[in-house]
Amino acid sequence: MSLKMMIAAMEAVVGNSTSKLVLVKLADNANDKGECWPSYETIARVCECSVKTAQRHISKLEEMGLIEKTLRPGKQGNQSNLYKITIHNKGRQSDAPRGDKMTLPPRQNDATPSDNLTPPPSVKMTPESVTLEPVITEPVIESLSQCVGFSIESLNRFVLHRKRIKKPMDHEAVKLLADKIIGLANQGQNVTELINDSIIAGYPTIYAKNPPATKPALTHAEATTSSKGPAKIEECENARKLREQYGQNKKVAA
Repeated sequence: MSLKMMIAAMEAVVGNSTSKLVLVKLADNANDKGECWPSYETIARVCECSVKTAQRHISKLEEMGLIEKTLRPGKQGNQSNLYKITIHNKGRQSDAPRGDKMTLPPRQNDATPSDNLTPPPSVKMTPESVTLEPVITEPVIESLSQCVGFSIESLNRFVLHRKRIKKPMDHEAVKLLADKIIGLANQGQNVTELINDSIIAGYPTIYAKNPPATKPALTHAEATTSSKGPAKIEECENARKLREQYGQNKKVAA
């Protein structure tokens, strides 16, 4: 984290609370050159918004000239983008007098331009940079954003698991699985734990955990036995025999 970038982000006038929060998140990850590379999923999780919303506000910050975005190609497609915070180039137009540019005082520990603080584009430096499988589309990510505590990376691991067991998933299968995940989450199931269990067991899908067994209700006969006791049962048996004997005597008399 760069204190210089954090101060600049906090003092910047953005005009939207969510955009400001995204800018502060980037500043929190940035080095003293203002460079960072968090994934869309990480930004969305920290800012408590959907991935699509995070992408929209990053584009807005880029249009305002507060950040610059550069794609980082890797062996398996694009990794997380490289962002450079350029607030110090734009200045605070609302506070600074016309024609003046706001600059922050230099610090002794600031890196010089010759220092190479940026990792090579093809090197993944943090676990935040996760390349999602192509079958995981934006609508699926958007729908799963309502599951509190569920990470899209868990779904990505299950899709990779299906590849390993020679049962790859297509777009429709992923969409159906996402609907199932939402349903299980609404039932109070820990979906991340269910996915981990299925991967460990080699299952092709995820299964809900059975609720704890409840003691079945007593039948009428069991309830009668438990409430009346042996003496009452013997009394009922004697009454039944008397009724049968009375019926037989009535037939003889007739």
